[in-house]
Amino acid sequence: GFNLLARTSAQENVELPLLYRGESATQRREHARAALASVGLDGWGHHSPAELSGGQQQRVAIARALVTGPSLLLADEPTGNLDTERSREIMNLLTDLNRDKGITVVMVTHEADMAEYAHRVVRLVDGRIASDVRQAERQDGGGRA
Repeated sequence: GFNLLARTSAQENVELPLLYRGESATQRREHARAALASVGLDGWGHHSPAELSGGQQQRVAIARALVTGPSLLLADEPTGNLDTERSREIMNLLTDLNRDKGITVVMVTHEADMAEYAHRVVRLVDGRIASDVRQAERQDGGGRA
């Protein structure tokens, strides 16, 4: 469910951190619309989570994380509940955010093909670092997270 509030629109879900921050309604709306647009959901703000696909719900959750302008994004299994095509879309979005906005993305995943998107892969076994590898740039034009 990506921790979205079911009875709340995508716009309102994205506005929530700004409400806690004390921003005005006008500022919240403006920043949430921009965050939704940045994840490819311009015009989808009035939809409830139930009206969105899994990939769109994940994008709303990412927009909610981005609306406060973080320099670091923590992503715990960001593609775990998505099909292959949606997973690639989310990974490309995360790598674009890293490349274009300079946001550091720290991702936890059990999926080796998703880990291939990263600049650096730290593999843990039994709570200990088993390997720490910096990877070469992707050849398919995709970004790196």
